[in-house]
Amino acid sequence: MERRSLLALGSLTLFAACLPKRSSAKDNKDKPTIALFGATARSGREIIKQAISRGHKVKGFARTPSKLGFAHKNLQMFKGDIKDPSTIQPVLSGNEVVLSMIGYGAPADPMAEIGPVDIYTKMGTNLIAAMRAKGNQRLIIASSTGVEQRVDVMSPKPSLNNIADGWKWNARHLYNDMYEMEKMVEKSGLEYIILRPGFMVEEPARRDIKYNTTGDTPSARIITYEDFASYILDNLDTAEHLNMAVGLYSDTVMNPEAEIERYLAEKESVKATPSP
Repeated sequence: MERRSLLALGSLTLFAACLPKRSSAKDNKDKPTIALFGATARSGREIIKQAISRGHKVKGFARTPSKLGFAHKNLQMFKGDIKDPSTIQPVLSGNEVVLSMIGYGAPADPMAEIGPVDIYTKMGTNLIAAMRAKGNQRLIIASSTGVEQRVDVMSPKPSLNNIADGWKWNARHLYNDMYEMEKMVEKSGLEYIILRPGFMVEEPARRDIKYNTTGDTPSARIITYEDFASYILDNLDTAEHLNMAVGLYSDTVMNPEAEIERYLAEKESVKATPSP
C-alpha cells in the first residue's frame, strides 16, 4: 500500500534542472548500468531520479513507458510485460545490475481480501531465466517485511478487530507469493539482495533507515522512497548485504488507521481532479 500524492512526481519532467552538477566522463565510466524493471512504479521513479543524478545509465522497463513523463540521454525505456519472457531479454546485454521494483498494485479497498497472486513468482521465473541467458550476475529485488509475518493461505480469518492482523490475513496470498519468489532468487545462483521495505511514504529523505538481516524486522514502520532508493544505489556493486534478505525500517511507527484514511482521501481527490 502506497501513499500517493497529487504531485506524484509530475515534477519528474522538471527535475533535470535541479540535478547536481554533471559528473565527468572519467567519474562515470565505472558506474554500473542499471536495468530497472518497474520503472514507472513510485520506487522506480525515485531510483531513476537519483541514479541519473549520480551519473548512471538506466534501462527502464514498464508496460506503459510514457507514464514516466521524463526523458534523459542516459535513460532508455523499454515497453514490456514481466509475464512475457520475449519482452525481457531485449533489455539486457549481460553487464547491467538488474533491479526489480515490480509488484502488486495498491488495492482499491485496503481493507478487502486480496485473492490469489502470482505476479512475484512469474516475475522471478522470467527475470532469472533472462539474466542467466544474457549473463547478468547481480539482482536487487523488492519484496516486503510482510513476508516475515505472513500467514498460511489456508488459515481461518481472524476474529479480532485488529487492522494489522486483518491486513496480514487479507494479504496472505500476496505475501506467500513474495516468499516463493524469494526462494527462487536464493536458489538462482545469482548475486542478489532481497529488499524487504516497511511502509513507504512520499516525504523528504529522513536518512534514518535501518537494516535487519535476521528475519525479525520491526513491523509497522515507515521509510521514505528517497531513503529506499538511496540504499539501493549505495549497494549496486558492494558486498554489503550480498546474498541476504534485508529488512528496511526506521524508528517511525506507522498509524494504520491514519494511513488508510489518508490513502482513501487521496484516491477521492485524484478521482475528483479533472484530466488534463
